[in-house]
Amino acid sequence: MRAVTRNKVVNNLYFSTFLIAFASVAIGSILPCPAHSVESDSPAVEQHKLQLTHEQEVKKNNALRKEI
Repeated sequence: MRAVTRNKVVNNLYFSTFLIAFASVAIGSILPCPAHSVESDSPAVEQHKLQLTHEQEVKKNNALRKEI
């Protein structure tokens, strides 16, 4: 293989590898895995839900105490 042809092949190989790597990262950011939703995987969301539930229970208990 001639040096010029070999140089073009190597450059095309590096360029295509770069494009594939860049595209795979970009696609992963644009289309996240459907098996992992943001809400279900976040411990902060679960903690917030528990806190809201606790606050609602406290309000109910306070309302019941005022009635008595």
